Amino acid sequence: MLFSASSRKGSFLFFLFSILSTLLLLSSQAPTALAAPVNDFGTLVVRDKNIPDKAEVEKLIKPENLHDFSKYAKKGQPAKDKAIYFTGQDQKTINDIVRWANSQQLTSVRDLWKNVNFYQKGQYKGVDKDTFTNFQKAFSKYYAQLTEGKAYLIFPQDKKPSKTGIFYSVELEEIIKHGKVEEIIWIDQNKIHDKGYKWKDEKKTYWKKSEKKPDGA
Repeated sequence: MLFSASSRKGSFLFFLFSILSTLLLLSSQAPTALAAPVNDFGTLVVRDKNIPDKAEVEKLIKPENLHDFSKYAKKGQPAKDKAIYFTGQDQKTINDIVRWANSQQLTSVRDLWKNVNFYQKGQYKGVDKDTFTNFQKAFSKYYAQLTEGKAYLIFPQDKKPSKTGIFYSVELEEIIKHGKVEEIIWIDQNKIHDKGYKWKDEKKTYWKKSEKKPDGA
């Protein structure tokens, strides 16, 4: 009796072990995302919900869908009297301007989005150059419509913004049209790192409400 019970128990444990071994073997061979070889499945990329896909980009660039950018933007940004604008600069200089602005508690169009890489072309696979340019113009237009109170242009005071730049051709147009901005203070880009430059006391304005659009270069 003891031998028979022990034998049955051993057989059951062996059977259970066999089942578990088979399940583990099948699991290791299953074509899961983690186990899949790169050559068979390619690099697996999970799209951030706060980065629109190609179809959504093509939808957002249409004027009637402009306010749909709100789903990708932070609420309450830009705050009143905190929005900055820049134009005609290379990426290194823009990065420097944005870092300086952030250190002064000011907000750029780059800071508007839930995903910090929203403005980066590399996030939009399959979106061609012209479409992305129109996308930039669209989200810049959205940013300008949200701006209110006092705004700031960070640009050399001895130059004029280009007529073909997004600031002059898109953002400034929206600022003037919507009437929520009282004035645009012209911060001298060449002085932002000068210890003696008090940008908060800057008196030079680029534009004031009720004035006509300034001449561009």
